[in-house]
Amino acid sequence: MVQYWRWAFIDGIRKRGKIEMRKTAMRRALWAFMAVMTVCAAACAAPATLTVGNTGSSIKPAMVVLAHEKGFYRDEGLDVTIVPIANLNDGITAVQLGKLDILPLGIIPSVTFISKGADLVIYGGTIAEGSQGVTLPENAAQYRDLTAFRGKRIAVVLPETGKMIMKDLIRKAGVDVEREVQFVVLNGFQSVIETVLKGAADIGFVNSGFDIIARRRGLAVAVDLKDWAPNSVCCRQTTSRKTFEAKRDALVKFQTANLEAYKFYKERPDETVGLLTAYSGQPEDYVRHCLYDDVMVVTLDPASRRIKDFYEVMKANGDIDPNTPHGIDKAIDTSIYAEALDAMQARYPDSPIFKDLRKRFELEND
Repeated sequence: MVQYWRWAFIDGIRKRGKIEMRKTAMRRALWAFMAVMTVCAAACAAPATLTVGNTGSSIKPAMVVLAHEKGFYRDEGLDVTIVPIANLNDGITAVQLGKLDILPLGIIPSVTFISKGADLVIYGGTIAEGSQGVTLPENAAQYRDLTAFRGKRIAVVLPETGKMIMKDLIRKAGVDVEREVQFVVLNGFQSVIETVLKGAADIGFVNSGFDIIARRRGLAVAVDLKDWAPNSVCCRQTTSRKTFEAKRDALVKFQTANLEAYKFYKERPDETVGLLTAYSGQPEDYVRHCLYDDVMVVTLDPASRRIKDFYEVMKANGDIDPNTPHGIDKAIDTSIYAEALDAMQARYPDSPIFKDLRKRFELEND
């Protein structure tokens, strides 16, 4: 009997030991499962979302379109939607109302709203320069001297940055732009070309690669903005202060993807032209001209100094209140682009593309 109870006792210990071992194994399995689920949750988390405005199928925000078409946003963990907008004023209003995260087009609406107290942030670039004055070939040479604009009829589209910058420069050359110059305001660049051709204007300012159309119609480029105001602003990237603060990490990733697109644009021009031709429906030669013939400078750099210059131009022209109490400095951010550029230089440490962009950044920003 004693022997029986001894074995029963030992057998009970063994069974309890096996139960504890099973419990321990189950706990370990549970912890392992939870760890896997944690990693999976992090890896499978929903990507950050951003909405970006564009006017139809415009290729002016070329790097945004290219990054979207090539999947570079997805690679950075972003879900980016390109939203059609009717015009730039509607776009900047949507940004203010929180219906749109980013407007990568224009700068005039952004600056105008900022001058009135809107809490917007200009944090990146899209295009610089991009404006040309076209005239009859026999008249082109005279415009090498800006005083030649005295007494001239100038066809323009409102709003357009090149016309505004040149108006300021013509004034500084000693021409009374209110009394000695007549601005003929039209509703599109094609109308500018037609007006100059029929002699209803002496010279007209076009943008967005329309100089190629003007040349084909028999006009000549008499004034190129880049010769008078190098790296002057055209389109910038604007967001609201609320989005800037709530989605800052996503904006850095957005700009990183844009820089990846910029690298692709520099290294693979034929593919770039093909993708943007398909996206826009524009002729291939027009797309190539816009991107690679130095008429519109593709740049993602905010160029804070050029933005401040343009703010003063708009004041001098009376486009915004010259006595506005709202400054432009607090509405400019250079850190997002700088961080994205840091990321790309870490990714491609030997790339001359990003070394060059770093040098430009240091020159163009305070």
